[in-house]
Amino acid sequence: MAKLHRLEASADTVVWGYIGGRQRPVLEVEPGDSVLLRSVSGTPDDEVPHDWIPDSLKDIYRKVTDRGPGVHILTGPIAIKGASPGDTLAVDIERIRIDAAYGFNYMGPMSGLFYNEMDEAEVAIVSYDEERRFGRLGRATIPLRPFFGIMGVNPPEDWGRITSVTPGRYGGNMDNKELTEGTTLYLPVMREEALFYAGDGHGAQGDGEIDVTAIETSLEGQFKLDLLRGTGQSWPYARRGSTLISMGFDEDWATALKASANQMIGLLELQFGLSRREAYRLCSICADFRVTQAVNGIKGVHGLFDTSVIIA
Repeated sequence: MAKLHRLEASADTVVWGYIGGRQRPVLEVEPGDSVLLRSVSGTPDDEVPHDWIPDSLKDIYRKVTDRGPGVHILTGPIAIKGASPGDTLAVDIERIRIDAAYGFNYMGPMSGLFYNEMDEAEVAIVSYDEERRFGRLGRATIPLRPFFGIMGVNPPEDWGRITSVTPGRYGGNMDNKELTEGTTLYLPVMREEALFYAGDGHGAQGDGEIDVTAIETSLEGQFKLDLLRGTGQSWPYARRGSTLISMGFDEDWATALKASANQMIGLLELQFGLSRREAYRLCSICADFRVTQAVNGIKGVHGLFDTSVIIA
C-alpha cells in the first residue's frame, strides 16, 4: 500500500543554497508513495507582523551554517528506493497551497534583466486575502497561482556542490510557472535513489521573472513520487492533462529555444508515433514556446503543445 509521508522544513531537513555533493537523504520512500512537503521563504527580519514569521524559518536561520553559493532553502533530499541512473522520477504534483500570510518580491543591484539600473536593494511585501486567492501589491490585486520554482533530483556526487540558482538536466531552479497542481514532472534520475528536493515557493510569477524574483512565499506541496524504469531520459519535461510541456536551458536564447523545440518534437515522435517531419510541422502550427525565466544565468524556454489535436 502506498503511504503518505510528511516532511517539515527544519534545520535538520533543509539544504541552503546548493544541490549535489555529499548529501544524505532526510526521508526514504517507496516508489508510488506521496510526500506532504513544506518549504519556507523569507527572513526573520521581513517587515511584517512578528507572528507572520514561522518559527521554523527562525530556527533555520539560527542553526544552518553550512550554506552554498545560492540563496534558496530547499526541503530534502528524499530518497526513492530502487531509483537508479537511467530511470525517470515521475513527480505527480497532487496539491499545492500557500503556507504563509505573505510573500515578497526582491529586486536589487546586479540582478534581474536590468541589472545595472538599481543602486539599492528593494523588497516589496505582498499581503494575501484570507482565502489566499489574491495578493495585494500597491494598486494591483494579483490572482495567486502557486508553484515550486525549484524541484529536482541530485546530480552525481562527483559533480560536487552546484549553486541552487541555475537549472539543468537535474531540474533545479526551473522557475516554470506551468508546474502547478495537477501536473506531472518527469526528471531523469542521475544518482542512486534520485534524491528529490523542492523549494523556492512562488505565489505567482510572470513568464520571464524579469526582476529576478516572483512572489516568493512558503508553500506546502503534496507529491507522489514514482519510477519509470530504464527510460534513458536526459532532460526534464512535464505533462498536465493533454498538454505536453517541453523545456530547454542554455546561456544562449536560441540554443535554449532549439533544445525545447527539439525535445517537444522528440516527445511527439516517441509518444504518438509521428515522424520527425510531422512533429516539426505540428510544432510550428500548434506549439507555443515561451520564455520561462531570463535571470538565473542559464536561461529557460518552455513549450506547450495540446496533444488533443492528434487523433488516436
